[in-house]
Amino acid sequence: MAATMMKSTISMLRVKNARESEKFYCEKLGFKTSWELDPGDGFPVFLEIVRDQVAFHLSEHDGDGPLGVQTYVNVENAQKLYDEFVSHGVELHGPPEEAEWGELTFSLEDLDGNILRIGSPISQKQ
Repeated sequence: MAATMMKSTISMLRVKNARESEKFYCEKLGFKTSWELDPGDGFPVFLEIVRDQVAFHLSEHDGDGPLGVQTYVNVENAQKLYDEFVSHGVELHGPPEEAEWGELTFSLEDLDGNILRIGSPISQKQ
């Protein structure tokens, strides 16, 4: 019996305030909200944001993990994305650096201490 092929993954990012985080990801990082679950009455908000082929679930629910996790995002051109984020006023951890594993990487921290490390192969023209 052949194994079923895995196709993608979605990182769950725990946030304190989903609406504020949604605003940061959409206005600063260029994501769009694809769906949301907001039951009201003080219940935790849960939503999905997407940009190109990358999706994140933002959750206020305490049981969905800790604040301050790290995720890695592969992109076509890290330098161009870095420049875009700088133009939107995003606070970054520093300029892109060449990593030992052959990628140009940079990172940023969202409102809740979650770290996005972003990279692309150095072999691709930056």
